[in-house]
Amino acid sequence: MITVSYSKNNEIISLIEVTGHALFAPKGQDIVCSAVSSIMIGGLNNLKRAVEYKIVIEEGHVLLDTFKKNDEHDSIVLETMLIQLMTIEDSYKNYIKIKRI
Repeated sequence: MITVSYSKNNEIISLIEVTGHALFAPKGQDIVCSAVSSIMIGGLNNLKRAVEYKIVIEEGHVLLDTFKKNDEHDSIVLETMLIQLMTIEDSYKNYIKIKRI
């Protein structure tokens, strides 16, 4: 199962962490893992201030910690990423869980 944890500071996302594997299908055919990976990597690639954040990308683990106040662009990107992940959770509840920490 994929677990997505996120935190908000004054209702602005300050942390997103994704861990695990969906195990929806065999490796290379898992549409849930593929979708989550695409959202995370695409979103990270769109951040303007990425060098100012702690970003970790490993097998089965992605962490984004902002430390500082996000600018408007990056806040929109992070909200979009979270909404996309929640959309996947709506359809694949047995394979991805999202929790606010």
